[in-house]
Amino acid sequence: MKPQDSQDDLLAARLNHEPVVLLGYTDSEFAFAVKAACIIAFPVTLCVGLAFGKGLPGLAGGFLLALALVVVGGKVLQRLKRGKPDYYYQTRLKLALHRYGLGHSGLIRYRGAMSIGRTHMNRF
Repeated sequence: MKPQDSQDDLLAARLNHEPVVLLGYTDSEFAFAVKAACIIAFPVTLCVGLAFGKGLPGLAGGFLLALALVVVGGKVLQRLKRGKPDYYYQTRLKLALHRYGLGHSGLIRYRGAMSIGRTHMNRF
C-alpha cells in the first residue's frame, strides 16, 4: 500500500493550472511566443535572403531565427517569472493595455482616497 504523500500530486488546485511545456512557458505562452517569433523572423530573413538573391535559404534562416527567439525568450521569461504568482505578467500586460486604451482588463482600476461614504457627522 502506498503512503498518502504520493497521492497529493493530483490535487484539484494543481490540475487547474496550465501545464509547463518548455523552458518555463505555459501552453498559451508557448503558442504566443512561437507565433510572435515567426511573425518577426520569417519576413526579416526572407527580405535579407532576397536581397542576396537567395530566397529559400532566407526561409531556412527564418526557421532558425524563430527557434532562437523562442529559446532566448523562454530563458528570459524563466528569470522574470521566478518568485512571482501565477498569471502575474498576464495581469500586468492587461493592465498596461487598459491604461493606454488598447483593451479592457476586467479589473477595477480606481485611484483616489478611500472613504466610507459619510458626508456629514451623525449626531446621536
